[in-house]
Amino acid sequence: MKILYLDTSSRISEIALTEDKNILFHRILNDSEGADQLVYRLKLSFNEFNLKPGEINNISLSSGPGSFTGLRIGLAIAKGISLVYSCGFIGVSSLDILANIFTSADNIISLIPSNPKKSEYYFAKYKKNDGALTRISESSSGNLNDILKNDSSFIIKKEYIQFIPESERRIFSEYTEKDVMTSQIELTLKKISANNFSDIEDFMPEYVENYVPKN
Repeated sequence: MKILYLDTSSRISEIALTEDKNILFHRILNDSEGADQLVYRLKLSFNEFNLKPGEINNISLSSGPGSFTGLRIGLAIAKGISLVYSCGFIGVSSLDILANIFTSADNIISLIPSNPKKSEYYFAKYKKNDGALTRISESSSGNLNDILKNDSSFIIKKEYIQFIPESERRIFSEYTEKDVMTSQIELTLKKISANNFSDIEDFMPEYVENYVPKN
């Protein structure tokens, strides 16, 4: 089974492809490339491994919250491939992916910037025990200072740590550059095993569904 993974939820996009749990390729795009270079990088990667899009069985998308433009590009690519080649489609919350990086913790908060200049962030609370991630709050948005008052383990994508005050960065967990995609792969395989596929026709990025932009 071949699964294609897309993460266009932040400034730095990632793509990967697995076959029977083995990673055939994992590419982290340069900051200057952006999500609009995704199709080109996918083409190069498929040619390198002599693969064709029709060989994809399922496609996984990091579904936000995150970059409005990036998520729309990722969703358009995912929908196009899924509909043309009849692939299964799995949307995975970007907040879930971040939280799942932890091996084990009773109180986890993952954050994604909404408007970092105004200290506004999307966030959700989790716990992870025995490898099972459980969301213990609804996804929400709030002020960074209020969020950080929680007694929790915090995590945010590396490219956004610059928006966190230096005095607070020490409470954010560190991880390697491959951990985000590894987490998406793990959560995707669990969804496939549970036959928990997304409806490609009606699917929308999470923040489009759940959040109302502030004036």
